[in-house]
Amino acid sequence: MKELYYLGTFPPPFGGVTTKNLNLYTALRENTEIGKIDFSKIKSKNVVELLRLIAVFFNRNNIFAIGVAGQKTRKKFCKLLYYMNRKAMKRSIIFLMGGSVSHDIAADTEYQQYIAAYKAVYVETPGMKSELENVGLNNILIYPNCRFKPHNTEDEYKRSGKLSCVFFSLIQENKGVGNILAVAKELPNIDFAFYGHIDDDYKKHFANAVAELPNVKYMGVFSGDSDSVYSELAKYDVVLLPTKWKTEGIPGILVEAKIAGVTCIVSDESYNAEIIKNGEEGIVLSENTPEKLKEAIVKLDSDKDLLNRLKSNNHASAEKYYIENYIDQIEKSVRGGGNS
Repeated sequence: MKELYYLGTFPPPFGGVTTKNLNLYTALRENTEIGKIDFSKIKSKNVVELLRLIAVFFNRNNIFAIGVAGQKTRKKFCKLLYYMNRKAMKRSIIFLMGGSVSHDIAADTEYQQYIAAYKAVYVETPGMKSELENVGLNNILIYPNCRFKPHNTEDEYKRSGKLSCVFFSLIQENKGVGNILAVAKELPNIDFAFYGHIDDDYKKHFANAVAELPNVKYMGVFSGDSDSVYSELAKYDVVLLPTKWKTEGIPGILVEAKIAGVTCIVSDESYNAEIIKNGEEGIVLSENTPEKLKEAIVKLDSDKDLLNRLKSNNHASAEKYYIENYIDQIEKSVRGGGNS
């Protein structure tokens, strides 16, 4: 008898990969019998979970939905499955997460051999799909960094008054926080809020900067449910993500901003420009500098019609990022077994 298992890291801790795995597992479990192997527990030296993984991994009748992250870990896992249980691999699917994963595979013919053995491989953007198809892979499908459709069904979120900007991610220099603080100093008539865990090496610098700027507030780490996130984001006009990470994945905050009806100003790193259409849904910075960030914020502050148009368009584009629109296809990928 074939059994389906989701293999991957789950929260806690909460993060982009663990949240995506939890959402997918939850959606699949609604209509499909599925077990779960939590790599977070194995990493914490949970022997019982490790033994469960070994038992299901080598069973040739099983089917896997795989959400393994980490460049080296993912390749090693795929290699092990390829040589130890290729029969199950041919019936299984994998979700590729991270901004560099398609580059890594496209540059590595050995890796391509393992990826080609899966029944289906889900990537997060059309650009990632094209890159892998260009090296001959023909089992590539798209599953963005999705969220469940919220209970709130408002079509538009609009604010009036002073422009308010929000940063909702890990607070550190590589996320572009320094650029935002520099701009906040020059734009005292605009409000800036920060949510998120503060990197230990950045705490002192960030605390000093916030203390000196009356238009900047640190709001702590947000701990509400998904619908609460959208309600919180909807209090603001603009989400800022001038990240400097070259390997930035598909930031969940940009998807959540769409659902909340907030526009975004983002750097042109990784796949940001595929998520936020420049001039239609938000602004993609031509250069990731404080000067260009300030220019974009001032533009939205001075043109409320443009601001509201970008908000409306970004909210409309959220439809592409709901799990409900993809789960039937994913279920079909793991039902019936496929190649044997």
